[in-house]
Amino acid sequence: MNNLLYFIICIFTAIVLAYFVSGSGGFFILFLLAIALIISLVTVIGTRLQIALSLSLSSKVVNKGEDFAARLDITKKHALQPTSFIEVTLAVTPNVASKDDVLTYKMICSGLHGDSIDIPLNAVLCGGGEISVEKVVVSDYLGLLNLKMKRLPPKCKVNILPRIPDTGSQTEVLRSVSERISFDDSDEESDETSSTLTGVPGYEHREYVPGDPLKRVNWKLSSKKDQFMVRLDEKVTSSSQVFRLDLPKAEVPDFISYRMMDIIIEGSLAMLGMLVKSGYESEYNYFIDGQWEMAEISDEGTLVLLQERLAGITPYPKENREPDHNINEKGKAMLCFTSCTAEMSGELAELSDSFEGTLVVVKESGISALRSDMWSVNREFEFSKLT
Repeated sequence: MNNLLYFIICIFTAIVLAYFVSGSGGFFILFLLAIALIISLVTVIGTRLQIALSLSLSSKVVNKGEDFAARLDITKKHALQPTSFIEVTLAVTPNVASKDDVLTYKMICSGLHGDSIDIPLNAVLCGGGEISVEKVVVSDYLGLLNLKMKRLPPKCKVNILPRIPDTGSQTEVLRSVSERISFDDSDEESDETSSTLTGVPGYEHREYVPGDPLKRVNWKLSSKKDQFMVRLDEKVTSSSQVFRLDLPKAEVPDFISYRMMDIIIEGSLAMLGMLVKSGYESEYNYFIDGQWEMAEISDEGTLVLLQERLAGITPYPKENREPDHNINEKGKAMLCFTSCTAEMSGELAELSDSFEGTLVVVKESGISALRSDMWSVNREFEFSKLT
């Protein structure tokens, strides 16, 4: 608007000059202004018709915290024809950030066949990220006309690998989880009497030593004796821990909602890592690529495969939060990790009513204890019981 006002002032000044000072001089200035206007408008219209844009990434899979780059290529149909000003505005999801805090670029395409721009980016949080061209505006040299381009390049997707935190063995939470999936601790006694090692009647036991799998800890007996007791028999049920990952989509996705998703994903991987080291198997259920999937986690190899798969996960639409298959079968423990916050009271209530088992939330989510078996995980992936 200011440029148009200035242009009108120039025309008015030329008219005044022609009328009061010099007619030929004033008309010459008017002629030059008209020529400049025509050239400027022809150039901007030609630029809009002749350029094409494409967007690509230096890598489609990156580690969390790693730098990568997006490349914006601008090609011209006619090598000798100049372009007017081109302003490109990019958009990224909250888990991706610009290294130089710039996502808008303005340029004149000076190359014979086009130019390219490298945009430095950083993978801030895990999960699927998107980089897209939000708008392209072509402006004339005089700044009088702005034309938006309708043909925009397709979005580029990047998978950001979550970390598998090594949190050591957190006994309290492992005990809570293990009690639900190990053998039946009520079978302390049998018709046989064993005095081997401990003299405890029933199945044979001994004191726990570092390196023993936690799946063989008899938690009920351990609480009575005030020390960890390990069963020596081979009776272990085939029941496994069932994980459910809940990532509700916020009304307006922002950095905080993606931060909650990041912590809860890596928190669930930390829990899986502890269970794998303790000898437990788990089933992990999550929604990705338009469907619910289940991964069987039995060792570090399958855990790494899950890590790679979760690199492309995004928050769930409301209609897809409920699993489309039965993951709460009899004899299997349920452990649900959710990225809900205190502001998502409706989503949280719906989730709490949809399953039986343990609910894990992010400590900084602002959620208090809603049920008896509820835990929180912080940024250091320390689990604590909510009371």
